[in-house]
Amino acid sequence: MMKHKLWKVLSLLALLLLPGLVNAVPARAGDPDDTVGPANPNHLVCVEEGTHLWVDMDNDAFDYTGTYDPDAEVDAERLKKECEETEELLRSWGIHIRLTVEYFRQTRVEGYVFEFHQDPNGPGGWTAVRSQSVPVVASGPGFEVIWSSEKDGLYFFDTFGAGPITLNLRLPPDAHPINPDIIVMSRGFDETWEVDLAFYRGDIPPQDVEELRLPADHIRHRLIPGDTIIEIDEETGEFNYLPNVGGVLPQGTSRATIALAAVVLIALPAVGILKLRKKRAED
Repeated sequence: MMKHKLWKVLSLLALLLLPGLVNAVPARAGDPDDTVGPANPNHLVCVEEGTHLWVDMDNDAFDYTGTYDPDAEVDAERLKKECEETEELLRSWGIHIRLTVEYFRQTRVEGYVFEFHQDPNGPGGWTAVRSQSVPVVASGPGFEVIWSSEKDGLYFFDTFGAGPITLNLRLPPDAHPINPDIIVMSRGFDETWEVDLAFYRGDIPPQDVEELRLPADHIRHRLIPGDTIIEIDEETGEFNYLPNVGGVLPQGTSRATIALAAVVLIALPAVGILKLRKKRAED
C-alpha cells in the first residue's frame, strides 16, 4: 500500500515539474455564483486547489486513466484524509501546493455557431456560414456563463460538473435562434459534448428546420433540434436525444437524469491531468 501511494505521489511530482503543466487556462467565461454538490460521493476526487488538476487516490471511484466505477464505495472522510496526507508528504519534500476534495468536473462542451442565409440560387433553400463574435450562453441552476464564438465559429466551455446545462445564443433584435434551449445532461466526467448552434436574420424563418444542412466540410451535417435534452445512456454509453416538453424533466431515464436534483456548477476553465493524457493519446 505504501509503495502504491509513493508511486502515485512520485507520478504527481513528475507531472507538477513539467513546464507549464499546472498553468490554468486563462478564464474564458465567468465565475460561477455558487456550488451545489451531487449526493453521490463517488464523484468526489482530490484536486489541486485553484487549477482543479485531478490527483489519483486509492479511495476514489476513478482509476489513473479516468475510468469511472459506479459501484465503488467511496468514503468521503477517508478520501479527504488521504488527500491531506498527500499534501503533507509533498510539503515535506518542499512542494507547497494546496490539495482539496471536490466533485469531479472535467466535462467540455463545444461546437460551432452558424448563421443561415437564404440561398439566392435555390428558392426556399438556405446556406450556413460560420459566425464569429456571437455570445454563447451556458446556464443552469444558479449560474450563467458566456463565451463568444471565435473566428471560425468555434465556442467551448471547460470543466463542467454533473448536471443540466442549457445552451443558447445571445442575439441582436434582428436575429433569431434556430435551435434554442438545448440541454446537455453533463456527468462531469472527462468527455466532450458537441452541440452546434444556429440563427438567421430577418422576418422570414426557415420553413423546415430539420432539412437545414451544415457546410459539406463540417463533421456534422445536421443541427440538433431546439428544445432537446441530450444525455448519455449509462448502460450503453450512447447519446439519447429527448424532446423537452417543458415542466419537470423526465425521470427514471438514466442516472444522469436522476442527478438533476443535485448538481455541480462549473469552475473557471483549467487544464486537467486527464485531459492532458487524452490530448497526448490523440497526438
